[in-house]
Amino acid sequence: MKRSFVREFRSTLRRFERLIAGRLKESSCCSGVTLPQCHALLEIEARGRVSLIELVQSLGLDKSTLSRTADGLVNNGLISRTFSDLDRRSIQIALSPQGQGICDQINLSNDQFFSRVLGRIPAAKRQQVMDAFQELVNALAMETD
Repeated sequence: MKRSFVREFRSTLRRFERLIAGRLKESSCCSGVTLPQCHALLEIEARGRVSLIELVQSLGLDKSTLSRTADGLVNNGLISRTFSDLDRRSIQIALSPQGQGICDQINLSNDQFFSRVLGRIPAAKRQQVMDAFQELVNALAMETD
């Protein structure tokens, strides 16, 4: 692969990172929770009741990091943590009503923002952009696994 192509890709990727980082610094992006808490809340919302181990695997974090994140969410009343009736070592996590409200705010803010972003891409190219972006994410995941 040509070095110039790789360098152009890296330059574009750095610009993308800066733009996304700027978005993530906005308070409306994560509705007042930290970025790790935001990711955890949205993953719990997508899965419903989930075990701590399943959440560790889906977020790609170590158990101690996620445990601290979950502690903060429990302390803020955004999730509930219960032990499984079948296995006391298995911790189940679910959104509280307040946590669902935060997820609703996060989703609304980000849906509006990214709708505007996608609206700047010609309609005929949107699926192509989505397909290419998914290919990129999949390639990165394979390289880092």
